[in-house]
Amino acid sequence: MKRLIPPILIALATTLALGMASAQTARVAQALAHTSLAPGQATGLADASVMRTMFEGLVGFDLDFDVVPELATEWTISDDATELVFQLREGVVFHDGTALDAAAVVAYLDWMMDADNPIGARGRGTLGGLSEWEATGPMELTLRLAAPNGAFIFNLALANAYIASPAALEGDVPRNPVGTGPFRFGEWRDGEYVVVERFDGYWGDSATVDAIRFMVVNNAATRVAMLEAGEIDWAEDVPPALVDSVDADPELEVQVTRSTFARTFQMNTQRPPFDDVRVRQALNYAVDKEQLALVVFRGFATVMTSAMPAPVFGHTPVGPYPYDPERAIELLTEAGYGPGGETLSFGVMTFTGSEYETAGTVLQQMFSDVGVRMTLNPTERGALVEQIFQPLETTTFEAGLVGAASATGDAARTLEISFARSSWPPAANNWSFFEDAAFEDLLAAGAATGDPAERETIYAQALGILHEMAPWVFLYSPDNIAGQRSGVTGIAYYPNKQIDARRIALP
Repeated sequence: MKRLIPPILIALATTLALGMASAQTARVAQALAHTSLAPGQATGLADASVMRTMFEGLVGFDLDFDVVPELATEWTISDDATELVFQLREGVVFHDGTALDAAAVVAYLDWMMDADNPIGARGRGTLGGLSEWEATGPMELTLRLAAPNGAFIFNLALANAYIASPAALEGDVPRNPVGTGPFRFGEWRDGEYVVVERFDGYWGDSATVDAIRFMVVNNAATRVAMLEAGEIDWAEDVPPALVDSVDADPELEVQVTRSTFARTFQMNTQRPPFDDVRVRQALNYAVDKEQLALVVFRGFATVMTSAMPAPVFGHTPVGPYPYDPERAIELLTEAGYGPGGETLSFGVMTFTGSEYETAGTVLQQMFSDVGVRMTLNPTERGALVEQIFQPLETTTFEAGLVGAASATGDAARTLEISFARSSWPPAANNWSFFEDAAFEDLLAAGAATGDPAERETIYAQALGILHEMAPWVFLYSPDNIAGQRSGVTGIAYYPNKQIDARRIALP
């Protein structure tokens, strides 16, 4: 079994594979259907993974979620984190033959940032705060921000910030995408597949396969069955329960990587009983997180040591809370629950599905062991989202067993969307209605500098506050699990579950 493959090994396998001639089509199975292949409009991981083969950004992510050069070879960020200057890569052409230069990028940004352009809405959201963009030289691009944002460089690596050909903007951009990547658009059959074909004019190393067919296979068991039958070469999102089946086949391999996803137990900190920090800390002490991860994910998960998963920039271990039922009982007693007091009882919203139901059942037992009564209320996703995004004045939300993820791989957006006062529902995902003045000051300080070391120091302090205030019971971060045919190399499964198949090679 392959487990937590180091990026350097993937890079080595990729480098070796690039020297091999090929006349093959790689088959990649995805869980969800595609909706749009326009960078500024694309809505999810299925779209982003296909676009990754056809498009590039000014910068990109490596497997550790560090920012690396793509269409820009180097860049500088002003001390006040309001201006970014990029030197663009020479010799790059879009799939339609248009040359990449600063004027081309400006023309694309003019189109995407137009408030009346519906195809650019998500791109505008990703680049929120961008106020000016101009060509300050033939191959030099300058971006200016309305306010300091030391994390803006991370946003530029996201799929919604990829650069499309300005010459193709009059066409059907979502269904005829034109980028600069090693593959160009081939064919799209709704709900079934998208095919991309090798682009021989690519500025970098040529792809080793002629084409990639991204196949839509919603059911996880079906994806595994197709893998075992040799009908696909790589499959995403293999459930832990099916890992043994894949691993037992000598023709198959399991690929496991860390993720930026988290499973958390979030509490409404503005209402009893969770307005008492002792109650929130007690529930953290009451959970044996190692055992929970073992039962729910069969060990394919990492206990959270802070409010963010480890691959996110700015992560610092400040925990976890140790499993200490006696300390949990002490804190609950101090708060007026347990012997001599009332029984702590509350309802918990969660998604339907085996993972959440299993996790909820285990938590019920662990809380029961310290005298806490929890009622689990599984709810279909649409109904749960509708309820959980209600404002404090009308919400019935007490607690939720839910998932959270970092889209940017950076602490700034990750912490803001989950813990800032401005992110209280319905604005964003601070479902705990957490608010703390010192934490807000640190968020602002982290955004006001572009110095990575300074930002890490600031976010370590912010994570310390969250650990102490415990708006969540910090549970675990599930691994990303994929299956592939033995000998397949060069395909990466990013921490945010985006697939990077640009360098896939078949045996």
